[in-house]
Amino acid sequence: MQLVERESELTILRSMLDEIGDRRGRIAVITGPPGSGKTRTLHAFAEAAVRSETVHLSASCLRNEQNLSLGVVYQIAQSLATSFDEPPWALRELREAMFNAGPDGVRVEDVNWIGITQGLWGAITQRTDNDTVLITVDDVQYADPISLEVLTHFVNRVHGARVLLVFTVTEGPSGLPLRIQAGLMHHPNCRRLRLTSYRPGMIAQLLEEVHGTGDEATAEWIHDVSNGNALLVHALVEDLHYAADPAGRATGEAFRGGVRTLLYRIGPAARQVIHAAAVLAPFVTPDLLARVLRVERADVAATLSWLESIGLLGAEGFRHPAARDAVLEAIEPDARRELNARAAQVLHGMGMQPTVVADRVLEGGPLQESWILDILCEAADQARAADEHEVTVRYLRHAVDLCTGERERVDLVVALAKAEWRVNPSATLVHLSRLLQAARDGLLGPADVYWLLTCMLWHGNEEEAASLYALLEADAGEEAAEWRATAEQWMSGTHPVLFHRLRGGYRAAPLQRRRGSPAALLPTGLRGEVTDAGAAAAERILQSARIDGVGVEVAESALFHLVYSDRLEEAATLSHALCERAARGSSPMWTSVTAAFHAFVAERRGDPATAIRYAERALTALPIRSLGVLAALPIATLVEACTWTGEHERAAEYLRIPLPAGVYRTRYGLHHLAARGCHQIAVGQPHAALSDLLECGALMRTWELDNPLLVPWALRAATAAVELGDRARAVRLLDRHRALPHGHTPRTKGMALMVLASTRELRQRPPLLREAVDLLQESGPDNELRQALTLLGRTLAELGENDKARLIGQQARGIGRRGTDGPSPEVPAVPAQAPTAGGGGEMGPARGARGLLSPAEHRVASLAALGYTNREISRKAHITVSTVEQHLTRIYRKLGIAGRNDLPLLFSTGTADTPGRAPLVVG
Repeated sequence: MQLVERESELTILRSMLDEIGDRRGRIAVITGPPGSGKTRTLHAFAEAAVRSETVHLSASCLRNEQNLSLGVVYQIAQSLATSFDEPPWALRELREAMFNAGPDGVRVEDVNWIGITQGLWGAITQRTDNDTVLITVDDVQYADPISLEVLTHFVNRVHGARVLLVFTVTEGPSGLPLRIQAGLMHHPNCRRLRLTSYRPGMIAQLLEEVHGTGDEATAEWIHDVSNGNALLVHALVEDLHYAADPAGRATGEAFRGGVRTLLYRIGPAARQVIHAAAVLAPFVTPDLLARVLRVERADVAATLSWLESIGLLGAEGFRHPAARDAVLEAIEPDARRELNARAAQVLHGMGMQPTVVADRVLEGGPLQESWILDILCEAADQARAADEHEVTVRYLRHAVDLCTGERERVDLVVALAKAEWRVNPSATLVHLSRLLQAARDGLLGPADVYWLLTCMLWHGNEEEAASLYALLEADAGEEAAEWRATAEQWMSGTHPVLFHRLRGGYRAAPLQRRRGSPAALLPTGLRGEVTDAGAAAAERILQSARIDGVGVEVAESALFHLVYSDRLEEAATLSHALCERAARGSSPMWTSVTAAFHAFVAERRGDPATAIRYAERALTALPIRSLGVLAALPIATLVEACTWTGEHERAAEYLRIPLPAGVYRTRYGLHHLAARGCHQIAVGQPHAALSDLLECGALMRTWELDNPLLVPWALRAATAAVELGDRARAVRLLDRHRALPHGHTPRTKGMALMVLASTRELRQRPPLLREAVDLLQESGPDNELRQALTLLGRTLAELGENDKARLIGQQARGIGRRGTDGPSPEVPAVPAQAPTAGGGGEMGPARGARGLLSPAEHRVASLAALGYTNREISRKAHITVSTVEQHLTRIYRKLGIAGRNDLPLLFSTGTADTPGRAPLVVG
C-alpha cells in the first residue's frame, strides 16, 4: 500500500543536504506529537539520501533503553564500522566496552568515553573527505545521558564538516524535553521541522493513492475519528482498504493497533489519564479524572487537551467507541479493577445515576461500602424499566452475591429469577428449588408463589406446581384467594390434567375478581362461552398492556380467547402488534413467545409463509428447551404450514424435535397431535393419522374442551377415515363434528362439506363442494378456500366438465398466489381439451365481445359458468329468477353463443377478471 509522505518537510531536508557540499554542516530536528509521522518522514528522507550515495549512519532510541549507557552511540558506531577495512581505535574500544558491559550497559568510569567521542568524530570526518554523511537518530528524547552528551559533541563540531544531523523528537503535554532543546537545538545551523496533523485534503490524497478515489465524505470521517493524527489516519485507510464494505467506514484491527501504539508512546502520566478516561467514559471531565487519579486538576486538564490534539480524545470524550475499547483492552486487569473501584466511589459521591455507578462496581475490585447493595438494586430497577434485561441480570447477580440477610436475599433471588426468565427461562432452573423452599418457609408473598407456579408449569413440573397451589389454598388471605383463582383459570384451559387432580373437575368456577379476569378469558373462549364483552376485554388487555408488564399467561389468555372465538382478523392484528412491541425490547423470551403466537394465528388464517417465518423466529430467539411445554405450539404451526405448502420432508424434521415430558397433558400437546395427524394424512399414513387424531379427540372430550375451533379433530379424523376407505366411519365422525360447539359456523361447516363430499358418489359431490366454496368465501382462510376450489375442479374434470374445471383451477391458482411471499400449495391444472360448445360455432368473436357485458351480466354469466342453476343464481345475486333468465338471454346474444354450456369455455381463457376475493365465486 502506498503512503503519502510530508512532501514539504522532505523538500526542506533535501535542500539542507544539498547545502552540505560547502562544508557547512546542518542540524534538523523533526518534532511532533506521538503518531505524527516523524519516523515515517525520517525513513523516507534517509532512503532518498542513500540513493544519492550519501553515507547514512543511524540509531533508534527506545524508552526502555534509556539507562543503557552509550547504547545510541554504539548503534552509530556499528553503522560507521562498515566504512572501514580496519576499524579505528575508537570503534574497537567501544565494541570492547559494550562486550564487557553489565545488564545496565557501560559504566562511565570503566571507559574513556571522551576519547571515544573524539575518535568517532574523527572517523566520521574522515569519511567526509569524499562523501556527505547523514546521521539520523529517531526518538532522540529517549537517548541515554552519555549518548546525548556524545551527540551534543557532534552538534558543536558540525559547522566545519560535511555532515547533516537529523533527529526526531516527540512532543509531550509540556512540549519538547528541556534537555533536547538545550543540548541539540541551540546551534545556529539547526532547523526545527514541526509536523502538524493531516488536513482532510491530505487524507483525500491518501485515499486517492490507496483506493483510486479521494472521497471527501470519507476523508472528513477519517479526520473526525483521528483529528488528523498520521498514525491513526494511515490505520483507518488500511482498515478501509481491507474492509469487505469500504463504504461502511468501520474501524478494524489496524485502528485498534494504532491506538495501542499511541498508548505506548504517550508516556506513563498521559497513559494514566487516558486509562481513567476510558473507565469513566462518557463522563470525561478534568474534575472527575483528578478525583479518581488523586492528582492536580490543572495537570489533568493540560493532559486532556494534549490527548485531544493527538486524536485519542475529542471535546466530549473518545472520538470513536473503538478507541475506547482499545484503551480498555490495554489496561492491566488489576489496574482496571482498581480504577473502576475508585470511579464507583467518586461517581457515587457526586450523586450520579445508579446504573452509572453500578457499571463501575461490577467492573471494579472488591468494595465493602454499605451503599453498594442499594445502588445495585436501584440500577436493576432502572435497567428493567428500560427493557435492558441482560443488564438487569448482571446487577442482580452481583447484588445476590453481596447480600447477607436471608429475607432480603430471597427477595433478590426472586427478582433475579424474573429477570433471567425474560432473557432465557432455562436460566431460572437453578433458582427454582431454592425458591420452592422459600415459599414453603413462608418467605414468598402470594404473587411470587403464583409466578413460581407458572414457572413450574412452563417446564412441566406438575408436582412442584401442585405444592405451590396448595400453599395458595392454605393461605386464608384475600390476595392469595385471587392468585389461586387466577391459577385455576389458567390451569383449567392449559394444564387440565393437573387442574382436575387439584379441583376434581375440568371446569373452573366463574371468577369475578379483578386479577382473575384476564386468565378467565382463555377457558371461556375454549368452551364456546363467547361474548362481545369478552372479546372487547381481550383487545383492551392486548392493546394497553406493556409487553413486559404482564405474564405470558395473561397475554396468551387474551389473544387465544379471540383465536378460539374465531376472531382471527382481530387476533392477527393484535398478535402482530405484540411482536412489534417485543422487538423494541431486549427480552428474547417475549420475542420468542409473541412470534409463536403470531405464527399460530397466521397459520389459522391460511398464511403459511408468515406462519413459517414467525414460528422459526420463535425457535431461534430461544433454545427450544427454554420454551418448555410451549415449544409444542410453534413446532405444530411449522408442521401444519409445511404440510400445506407440500414441504413434507421439512415437516417431518420438525416432528423429530423432542418435546418436554408431559406436553400431551397440556393444551399445546393437542395442537401437536393434530399437526402430526395432518402431516400423516398428507404423506399417505392414514392409520397413524387416525390414531393420533382420535387420541386428540379423546383428550379433548375428557378435558371438556371439545371445540373444533381449538382443534377440528373429528373433521381431520373423518378425512383419515376416507383415505382408509371407511366412509361410514367418516360420516359418523362428521356428525360428531357438526354436533360440537362452533360446528355450525360458516368456516367449520364449509370444511365439513369438503370431507362429506368425498364420502359421496362422484356426481353427488359438486353441489356440496360449491356450497363449501360459498361458505369459505365468506369466512374461511385462503388455504381452505383454495382446497375447496381444487377439489371442485378435480371433481368436475373427472365428470368430463373440463371447461368448468379449468375455470375453477384458475381461481384456485390465483388464490394460491395471493397475499403470500413464500411457498404455497401447488394447484394441479386440468388437462386441456378441445372446445365442445354446443351449437356455439367458433368462439373467437364471442370472446372478443365480452367487454359488452354490464357488471350485473358479467356476474350472472360467471355464476352460470360455474354450473349454478338459475334459482341458485337468483339467491346469490339477490335478484328474481326471471331477471336471471333475462340477463342470460342478453348474454348469449351479446357473446354470440348458443347457451350456458359455452360459458365455461369462454370464462376459462383467463381474460374475464372480476375484482374480489374469488373473482368468479361471488357470494
